[in-house]
Amino acid sequence: REGSTIFNTNTPTLRMRQGDFSECDSASPNFNAIAASGCVVPINPATGAAFPGDIVPIDPNAQAIMNSLVPLPNNGIDGYLKAPSTPTDWRQEQIRVDQNISDKTTVFVRFTQDTWTQSLLPALWTGSSYDTIASPWGVPAKNAVLHLTHTFKPNLMNEFILAYGNDVHFIRTKAGPGSPSGSILKPSNWSVAPIFPINKNITVLPGVSVGGGTPFSFSEDASVDYNYNSTLPTVSLKDNVVYTRGRHTLKYGIFFLNYEDHSVLNYTDAQGNFTFGAGNPRTTGNALADMYQGIIDSYTEGTPYDYTTGTALGGTGEEHASWRQLEPYFQDDWKVNPKLTLNLGARYTWNVMYHFTNQHPNINSDFIPSLWSLGDAPQIDINGYLIPGSGQFPTSPGNGIVICGKDGTAGLPSGCIYPDRATLAPRFGFAYDPTGNGKTAVRGGFGVYHDLNAGLEVSVGETYGTPPAVLSPVANNIVGYQNIVSGPLSPGSFGAVPTRNAIPMVMQYNVAVQHEFSGNNLLSVGWVGTLGRHLGAQRNINQIPVGIGIKNVPVLAGTDGCDASGNCDVQNILINHLGVNNADYFRPFRGFSNLRFYQYSAVSDYNSLQVNFRHTAGHGIIFQTAYTYSHGIDTTTGYTGNHGVDDSNLSRWRATSDTNRTHVLILNYVYDLPFFKQSSSSFLRRGLGGWKFSGISSFYTGVPVDFGCGHSGYSSGIGRGIQCNTVGPLKIKKGVDNDPQFGPTPTWFDPSVIAQPLLSQLRADGEPGMFGYMGRNVLTGPGRNNWDLALLKDFQAPWFSGEHSTLQFRLETFNTFNHPQWSSINAGCGGQTPFGAPCTDTGLNSVNYQNGQVNGARAPRLVQLGLKFVF
Repeated sequence: REGSTIFNTNTPTLRMRQGDFSECDSASPNFNAIAASGCVVPINPATGAAFPGDIVPIDPNAQAIMNSLVPLPNNGIDGYLKAPSTPTDWRQEQIRVDQNISDKTTVFVRFTQDTWTQSLLPALWTGSSYDTIASPWGVPAKNAVLHLTHTFKPNLMNEFILAYGNDVHFIRTKAGPGSPSGSILKPSNWSVAPIFPINKNITVLPGVSVGGGTPFSFSEDASVDYNYNSTLPTVSLKDNVVYTRGRHTLKYGIFFLNYEDHSVLNYTDAQGNFTFGAGNPRTTGNALADMYQGIIDSYTEGTPYDYTTGTALGGTGEEHASWRQLEPYFQDDWKVNPKLTLNLGARYTWNVMYHFTNQHPNINSDFIPSLWSLGDAPQIDINGYLIPGSGQFPTSPGNGIVICGKDGTAGLPSGCIYPDRATLAPRFGFAYDPTGNGKTAVRGGFGVYHDLNAGLEVSVGETYGTPPAVLSPVANNIVGYQNIVSGPLSPGSFGAVPTRNAIPMVMQYNVAVQHEFSGNNLLSVGWVGTLGRHLGAQRNINQIPVGIGIKNVPVLAGTDGCDASGNCDVQNILINHLGVNNADYFRPFRGFSNLRFYQYSAVSDYNSLQVNFRHTAGHGIIFQTAYTYSHGIDTTTGYTGNHGVDDSNLSRWRATSDTNRTHVLILNYVYDLPFFKQSSSSFLRRGLGGWKFSGISSFYTGVPVDFGCGHSGYSSGIGRGIQCNTVGPLKIKKGVDNDPQFGPTPTWFDPSVIAQPLLSQLRADGEPGMFGYMGRNVLTGPGRNNWDLALLKDFQAPWFSGEHSTLQFRLETFNTFNHPQWSSINAGCGGQTPFGAPCTDTGLNSVNYQNGQVNGARAPRLVQLGLKFVF
């Protein structure tokens, strides 16, 4: 399967690639208005004057980065437009052997190998700007099954299933088609010394981000997925017994799963990463020129770390993990009478939590808030760095950071979480035929289900990638590629999990009435719902508390917002970005930045009316339709979801689910065309007769749209984002804008009913409207009206005498009528919108330009021809 990724962006001009920035200089004969837009003429920081001829000398290390990671312009003076191919190759082999051992015993063995490879652009998991780095991704998965069935007597049967699977992933990042040099490896003259000498043998170039004083910004990075390997072997066992006695069919058995994860993951960014943002005190004013001169805003590099010896291990991190589950179950299908059948059952889940295994040092670590002490916390200096010797650094266990399981001192199990044993899951169902003639059925049921796979969401795995297992120091304000040394440590962000956590649980219920009408017409009307409890969520437990007032921080004495004794008006500082404006001074757990607490605290509710109609035969027509009217509500849709406004009140974000679609109508149909089927002409009968027309028509409303506000230069009183206000009814209001750049453009809502909050709403004072009145997912986005149609015919093939063979021809069209189907809209408020003002689009130079307009569409019509030979 052939795919492509479109790159339509900007890149340095040919002159800039040579260090010549004269195109940005209005006094130069080389001045170019396009290249000069947003471009600052570089100033030599040593002299305070422009470089002679506006030509900046290029360090060989910077030249290597340019040659490998930054493409040449191919669309005008500084444009880059390309749609490189991203093919996916797939194949599957399967072999199965069946054996009837006796008239009571059968066995089969099946082996499957399912392999696909895909070339991804840009580099996977990096957010890179160009196609200069590619990620060839291969997944040679294997699966084997042994299935044994034995019948002891007519009413007693046993089924045994043993399965093995191994999902293998490997990525070998390489130069992409846009790389000028065709290589992402360090050249022989590379002279940048790593922070950790043990990383010197890493051959791939560091990542780079450039932006500031330039008409472009870009980032390119291979380090996240360079030489990624992962194997996920699983072994499962099932044993099921079925026993029939009178009106009861009893089923009982057991399920066991052992899951392992062996991965090489670059949590460490061991290749390093440069940032050039024209923020260095010795900047040239132009981020690209800074890169040429080695004037570095920041450089980060990481390493796995042995905290027991204080030794950097170098390279990428390794992960060896395991978890297990055991589930016995029982079910009784009881035929109470000819009209009523009951299904009664229960399942119990026992598990060993996800944990790291066979690694030294032990990297099963966690942060326990109750073990943290302010007296042991390190102090933070005026520049926001931890002061050595002032307290327990978070680079080793202690002051809240604990090691779990073997070698641990906290008495916690290996996975840092005590398993939840309250996991009994009862199930009940019924089927009732009120008339006894088999034409009408009333069905219903209720069941509790525990999701052990979701148990991987909140596990000790979320704590890996941070100290004490990994160190990632940052060096700031460096001048010269040869002068990179580890900078002082700043308060770091950590992941943590609660030591006790309920396993995610879903309660499902349904009741439906089904009736068969004459003419093979079947109608079903039902109510279906689910209640999700203990679902995955994330919150920052080190968020600045709502209601915070004056806090004494002696090191900030005399700075803006603090008096001479260091008494700081925290909210005034954070709202107005006064003084140092660093929230880390005011957090509850000093010495840490964000503490991402992964826990099972989210809830969800889903209820739906579901109607199905099926016409199974008659007049050559098969027709089925399904309609769902539903509403899903939750506090967060994904376990990593974090609204970024206020984590102390997660119930505020209880709203329509991100995936909610209120109305969904699906039609599918097959029509056996009657034309020429009975023709006396062999040509007409065989060539034009026997065609079938089929299709799927989909109509559904869109998913919710969330809005974000925020005033440039301001934050909330807890240092975070804010929501918008509404100043009128926010609803779908379709229209057309005469866009000054693109002409008539459809709009989805009226942006004048959205407004920036008032300045007073930024205060974390608990008053109504705090951080904005708007909730989450307040508007429904564009839906879908799609028709996929096909025409097909089976031709009898004359080959393989004595065997039946056919050649099937298919003409398929997707989005057959090719009408625009909008997929997304511009929804928000420009940061320069005044407090309390509406977020109205007033034209090309408006800070809310294009607000309310659609900005994306689904795929256009696709026509596909196919031939399939069956023999």
